[in-house]
Amino acid sequence: MGRMLRTARAYLVLPHLWAVLIVVGATGAFGLLASGGDPDPGRFALLLLGMLGGQLAVGALNEWCDREADAVAKPWKPIPAGLVPASHALAITFGGIALMVVAGGLLGPIELLVLLIANGCGLIYDLGVKRTPLSWLPYLVALPLVPIWAWLVMDGFQPRLLWLYPIGGLFIVAIHLSQVLPDIAGDRGQGERGLAVVLGERWTPVALWAAALGTTAIVGVATALFGRQPAAGLITAGLTGALLLTALALYRRTPSRVQPHLFELMTACAVILGCGWAIAMV
Repeated sequence: MGRMLRTARAYLVLPHLWAVLIVVGATGAFGLLASGGDPDPGRFALLLLGMLGGQLAVGALNEWCDREADAVAKPWKPIPAGLVPASHALAITFGGIALMVVAGGLLGPIELLVLLIANGCGLIYDLGVKRTPLSWLPYLVALPLVPIWAWLVMDGFQPRLLWLYPIGGLFIVAIHLSQVLPDIAGDRGQGERGLAVVLGERWTPVALWAAALGTTAIVGVATALFGRQPAAGLITAGLTGALLLTALALYRRTPSRVQPHLFELMTACAVILGCGWAIAMV
């Protein structure tokens, strides 16, 4: 029974369950906002299934690509621990891609193209960009496409959402740095040259917190000055700022306890800010 439970958990962990849940959940939230809370059931289901397939593929491929490095640095992970065969990770990858293509294709050619670009950035990251100083770039391209794609599917393209790129860019870099921060030493030992390795253990946290807090302040000011419903932007920026400052205070006291959870915090804060921006501006 113990082995079966460990195996079941390994298959859930393999595609990076938290990332899958947060991205699919954010997609659903943006879809509800775009449709005014009354989405077309068929298109909304395809919206979620398309993103689910893409995210499963990205997470599983990441584990497959890292299986040899993980055998040295992280032997407890699903593939090196022998709980999930490498071939099964590839099967999940191709199955996720198939689900993404079918669901996206049923939504329409433009919708499929945007979905392929968003999740294709994740696949490209897995296949080698993560080991270069441009490791942040796929995040920057892909993450703002989540609300853009949701609006495209449910309501139509909204040009104002493109402001997520210049305004949210720093926060997206913070998300990337939060994910790779715990792995700097191991990645350096493997000869990788991702952004966090280049910055090092000293400057990566500085860049991470500065980017996250700076973006939060910018969103609050921008929505107050230019928003159609500025209160939404101010409230979400205030909530995000409070979460980040609390986490920063805890991090300064016990970084080893907070560091493993920074990615979850940053992604959750990004969704909160994104929803606030969408309500205020769109």
